[in-house]
Formats: sequence, C-alpha cells, structure tokens
Amino acid sequence: MCNDQGVTKLYRVLYRKYRPKFFADVIGQPQVTETLRNELKNNRLAHAYLFTGSRGTGKTTCSKILAKAVNCLDPHDGDPCGECAICRGIDDGTILDVAEIDAASNNGVDDIRNLREEAAFTPAEAKYRVYIIDEVHMLSIGAFNALLKTLEEPPEHVLFILATTEVHKLPATILSRCQRFDFHRITPEAIAERLSFVCQCEGVEIDNNAALLIAGIADGAMRDALSLLDQCMGKGDHITEEIVRTTAGLADKSHLLKFTQMVMDKDSAGAIEIIDGLYRDSKDMARLCEELTSHFRELMLIKTVKRPRDIIVMSDDEYNRSSDQAMKIPLNDIIDAIDILHNAHERMLRGANRRIEMEMTAVKLCRKTVINTSAEIPADLEKRLKRLEIALIDTDKDRAPDTKKKSSFVSAAPPSKRPSNDEMEKLRKDAVPMTEWPDVIEEIRKYSNVVASSFDGSTAYISGKFVLVDSKNTICFDILRNNSRLRSQMKDAIRTVTGKSYSLGRYSYPDEVKEDDPLVQLISDFKSSGIPVDDNK
Repeated sequence: MCNDQGVTKLYRVLYRKYRPKFFADVIGQPQVTETLRNELKNNRLAHAYLFTGSRGTGKTTCSKILAKAVNCLDPHDGDPCGECAICRGIDDGTILDVAEIDAASNNGVDDIRNLREEAAFTPAEAKYRVYIIDEVHMLSIGAFNALLKTLEEPPEHVLFILATTEVHKLPATILSRCQRFDFHRITPEAIAERLSFVCQCEGVEIDNNAALLIAGIADGAMRDALSLLDQCMGKGDHITEEIVRTTAGLADKSHLLKFTQMVMDKDSAGAIEIIDGLYRDSKDMARLCEELTSHFRELMLIKTVKRPRDIIVMSDDEYNRSSDQAMKIPLNDIIDAIDILHNAHERMLRGANRRIEMEMTAVKLCRKTVINTSAEIPADLEKRLKRLEIALIDTDKDRAPDTKKKSSFVSAAPPSKRPSNDEMEKLRKDAVPMTEWPDVIEEIRKYSNVVASSFDGSTAYISGKFVLVDSKNTICFDILRNNSRLRSQMKDAIRTVTGKSYSLGRYSYPDEVKEDDPLVQLISDFKSSGIPVDDNK
C-alpha cells in the first residue's frame, strides 16, 4: 500500500515520506532485517549494535525500527505494530527515552559523560532507553574511552545502536563490544523498482530507463535516489531519461560516445568543441570528467568481464553502441584513459581551472591513444595469440636475453629453441616467494591507482634477476607488456622497495606451455589475413 501521511502544512520530501516503518519494507538488506527479526522473536537482544555501510542504505531507518520494536507494546513477528502509543511517540519524537545523537557535533568527552549519567536512570515511558549514535566514527579518542565501560556493561534497560559510514576509524575495543551488521549498496534494479512504486503512489509516470538512470546515479543509496526523483517530479508528471539527465546535470550518453570517438580518431579539435559546447550549457567540467571515467570503465568491463550486462546500468541501445566502441579500442588504451581522467579529476578538486584542465586532458587522450584501424584479428587467431602469450614482459633491446631465466615464462621462441620441461621445472623450483610484493603494489599506487588495482590479489616470485608475477587477472600483464612507461614505473617501484634491480616476467605453470603452436605458422596466418607483419622483429 502507498504510504499516506495525511494533509500537512509543509511538503514532506520523498525519502522521509516513504521511509520504511517495518523491517519487511527495508529494501536490499535481508542479511540485516531477517537476523534482527529473529533475534527479537527469540528474545536474544544484544546490548550494543553497530550498523556500517555507505550512505543512504538504511542504517538510520533500521535503527529507528529496532528502537520501536524493542519498546513496542504489541510486536508482531519481530516487527513493531506501528499503532501503539510507544510506536507513535517514537515516530513523532515525543518519547524522550529514544535519543538520536549526531556524533559529528556531539563528539567531546563531556557529551559522552552526560550520556552515561542519563543512562543510569530508568526509562520514563518505554521499556528501554535507546541511544542511536550516528556517525560514531566522529567521536574523539577521549569520548570513545568514556563510552567504553558503559558500552561493555550497560544497565539492563539501555540499548546502544551505533551507525557509521567509516567503520575502519573505530577502535578495536569498540568493535569487539558490538554486534556488527554490514549494510550493502542497494542494487540498481531494486532501487528502480522502488522508484516505480513511489511514482505510482504519487500519480507520476516514470520511464524504466529513467528509473535505471536515477538508480545508477545514486550508486546504491536509496535516499539519494529518492532525493533526485523529488527534483525530477518538480518538472512534470512524466519523468523521462532526458529530464533525469537535465536535472542531475549529466551529459547525454551520445556526447560521451562522440567524445570517445574523437579520442579514437585523434581529433583534438573535435574533442575540445564537444567540451566547449557542454561548458556553454553550464555543464560542470569535474562532473564531465567523472562521467567520462565511468564511460571508459564500462568499455573496460565490456572487454574483460564474461557477462558485463549484469553489472553495467544502461539502456539496451546504449549498451550496444558502447559494445561496438569497446571492440575498436585496445584495452591498454582504455586503462590509460581512465588513469589520465582520474588524475585530471584530482587536479580539478585541488583548485585547478576545470575548463582548462578538461581541455588539456582531451588533448592528452587524443595524443596518447593509438587505435588499430586495420582489419579485425580473426577469432581463432586471438585464441592462438592467447595460447602463445609472450611472457617475457621486459623487452629492453640493449639487454642480451638470459636463456636460463626464460624457463619460467611462456616462451615466444620457435619450439626448437624452447627450454625443456625439465629445465623449466628446475627454475620454477628455484623461484622463491617475494615477501615485499604487497609493498611494491602500494609503491606503484603512487604512480597509478588503476595499475596497482589490477595487481590486487597477485603474488610474485624471485628467480635470479627476474621478478615473476603470478595473477589470474590478465589485465596487469597486458598493461606491462604494452606500456613501456608503466613497465618502467613498476621496475622503479621494485627497486625502491628491495634496493635491487630486477627484470619483469610472468610466472607460468607446466600446462601453460604449448609445443604444437609454432610461431611461424601464426605469422603466416597473420599475413594471409592481410595484417602487416615486420619479419625483422
């Protein structure tokens, strides 16, 4: 049923009007609501709860529902009735036994001491005194220490509910005394469904693509989605995708696709003309930079994920156009573009002139990206290339190759020159784990967050003068193989951490070596397909 609050003098914003009253109405958090209901039904109530998660995911909402449920005079299956005097009083804010404290503005020792003194008194009307401390990570160290003893052994009539978006800032002593619940980002589909429900209740029509676009902008936060919907409803009774983009200040998807095409064509003038047009339409350049970063991320996912449609929020037409574009640009160039845009956005936030920074970024992208406009490589040749993947990433021409150290790589040499499996096995046994590898990844993060993230979850081994990287994510090998600048930065990071110079390589396993796929035949296939090949390389 639609949420009816009756006639009021002032307009109630949607996120307040449609705030869930029961656990069953909370969207996208079953791991929290089902557990809390079971605890209430079985009378297994904890004395302190910690709700963590990003903004707008339901932490405060669940806190208020829990406060009502523990004090309700007629609870139903773990939910508050919503009709008794206690439930109505908590909703109206007239029950003083339930207090909501903002730790951002009440974060001192004296504030917590006053709370402790007040908690010693029995409730005036309700069964429990409930203290909801929002943004608890903002408390000072002294305030945490003052709260600690009370949190560990509170009076039987007191319940603490702590909420935070930054749980890593809480002391371990606080974490260990609370029952923790993690709130997840709400899926775009769930948000879009809720928006359609709200629009139906409000007598407003909303297109499905518009609801999905709002959900994507909200980034998992229901409150943000409802706030944006509130703005869109001010423009009319039929909300379209165009209205959402105008209200949110987004560039049309066609502008992002056109800008990317200009980058692919190395058309700096055309890219700057697009930026100029958007600037004249009052488009914020930092927001444009964010949208372009998201667009290149979508291209990256299309090229790397098996089912990208499951995690990319856009219309079918936009997805098809983005897929066509993704197939025409190398993955390494997409990674570079994300990196360049990310750095530009950081400079904009530090105070750089946003328009000039965006124009400079466009020129950098057009100069950096090199698109292969020749014929597409046939699918069977792509598979053969993967099987014959060159593992010797370090390609310095002035260094003579050390054939003894190549055994831990998938060799690109003809079969007659490849090391035997016995030799490779011996060198694999000689390789020792590189304990400093996590430090190397953090060092490379200073150069590029994108590159460092591609190495997350990887391990490395030291074998002679080589650092051999073992990872299931092939993106990191594509980056190092095809980008000499990033490869040099990785070697610098290793030298900084270890104090020694190493060459880079890929650690491989025995079953990765294929003896039945000669390079000569592969080159012949390339030539027969019309792809130019330099026989001297």
